[in-house]
Amino acid sequence: MASPGQYLTFLLNAQLYGVPVASVREINRVIEVTPIPQTPPFVVGVINLRGRVIPVIGLRQKFGLPAAENSKETCIIIIEASTGQVGVIVDAVRSVVDLSEKQIEATPSLGDAAIENVIMGLGKIDDKVMILVDVAKSVSDQNLKQVIEVGANAPLPKSA
Repeated sequence: MASPGQYLTFLLNAQLYGVPVASVREINRVIEVTPIPQTPPFVVGVINLRGRVIPVIGLRQKFGLPAAENSKETCIIIIEASTGQVGVIVDAVRSVVDLSEKQIEATPSLGDAAIENVIMGLGKIDDKVMILVDVAKSVSDQNLKQVIEVGANAPLPKSA
């Protein structure tokens, strides 16, 4: 279950999501992403972030949401995962919110252990419900290691 504390809120398909601020390293505008062949469909590719190869995940694809064109609000959030840093593309970043224990509900039983593992809980802000996610858990370590290894040998786009 999600713990009380600060969460960075973002939008995907007009739904509000939150990720623990402690796992966020930085937020960047969308830059050129180098596609990597033979990776899962949700892996957009890698970016060169100040000389570091960072795998980039499309959260819309990962969560089974319809595709959308990038807008001026589309961002890449750099998250610290067990395998290193990973970028996630979101529709828009909103704000940082403080959630108390009273504002967090346990994840309801959804019948899919993989989804329940990613959803940490539900946050309540006024009359809105925010889905609290553990982005690092949404991507298997094996998939990320594969992307990092292949990406390390790929020619990099210009540094951000």
